[in-house]
Amino acid sequence: MWFTQDGAPAHTFKKVQEFCKGNMASFWPADFWPSSSPDVNPLDFAVWGFLEGKTNKPHTPVSRP
Repeated sequence: MWFTQDGAPAHTFKKVQEFCKGNMASFWPADFWPSSSPDVNPLDFAVWGFLEGKTNKPHTPVSRP
C-alpha cells in the first residue's frame, strides 16, 4: 500500500511526520520530497494540459426551432 503526501500543512505537520517516521518502514520525511515548482515538475504543465484538452470539450450549441 502507498501513502502519498504532498506539501499540504496537514502532511508537513511535525507530529504527523514523527508518526509516519515511527510507523512506516519506508517513509520519506518532508525534507526529501521533491519541490512542487513547475520548473522541476513537468507533469504540472505537460500532462494536465493534455488531459484538460481531451476532457474539456466546447459545449455544443442548442438550436431552437
